[in-house]
Amino acid sequence: MLYSYGALIPITVMIVLEAVRAKLHVPETIATSKKLLLGRVVPVPLQVLYVLIGVFLLGAATSQLITDIAKYTIGRLRPHFFELCEPRNLSVLCKVPHTYVEKFTCGGNATSHELKEMRLSFMPGHSSFSAYTMLYTVLYIHARMPWRNSVAVAARTVMQVALVSLAWYTALSRISDYKHHWSDVLAGAAQGYLVAIIVVFLGALLAP
Repeated sequence: MLYSYGALIPITVMIVLEAVRAKLHVPETIATSKKLLLGRVVPVPLQVLYVLIGVFLLGAATSQLITDIAKYTIGRLRPHFFELCEPRNLSVLCKVPHTYVEKFTCGGNATSHELKEMRLSFMPGHSSFSAYTMLYTVLYIHARMPWRNSVAVAARTVMQVALVSLAWYTALSRISDYKHHWSDVLAGAAQGYLVAIIVVFLGALLAP
C-alpha cells in the first residue's frame, strides 16, 4: 500500500503541475527541441513528464536497491524479536555477558516467514521509500512552480509541509509499532533523503 501511494502521489503532482505549466505557456528548460515518435511530434509536456517520471522511478529503484542490500546483508533483529521468537535456554545462552549469540532455537509459534522477517530491521523500506518520494516531490514543486504571487507561494508551502509531514509520520510509525529500532529508521530516512537530493541535482529537474 505504501509503495502505491508513494509512487502515485509524486506522479500525480507532476502530471497536474506540468499540465498547468503548459496551459500557462511557462518557458520550458527540460525539453527544448522537437522529438519525433512514429513520425509525429511529441508534445513538450509529454517529453517533460517522460524525463521527470523516468528520473523519479530510477531514483526510487536505486533507493530500494540500497535498502534491500542493507536489509539482507546486516540482518539486524527487530525490537519484537524476543516476543516473536521466544528463544530457548536463555539462561545458558546469556551465561557469558557481552557476547554475540549466533546460534539459538526459537520456541514460539512463529512461521518461517515471520522468522525471516524478524531479521530485517535494518534498513526500513518504509522510511527510506517515503523519505525519497516525498523529498523528491518537495524539490520538484520548488523547482517547477515559478509563480511568486502570495497564493502560489502559500499553496506551494502547504503542499511541501504536508509531504514532509507524511514522510515523518511514516518513519515514526515504524518505531511505534516496534518493527524497527529508532536508529534503523533514522538511517533509512537519511538514505532516502540523500538519494532524492542526488537524483534531483544530477538529473534534469534543476537543470539551468
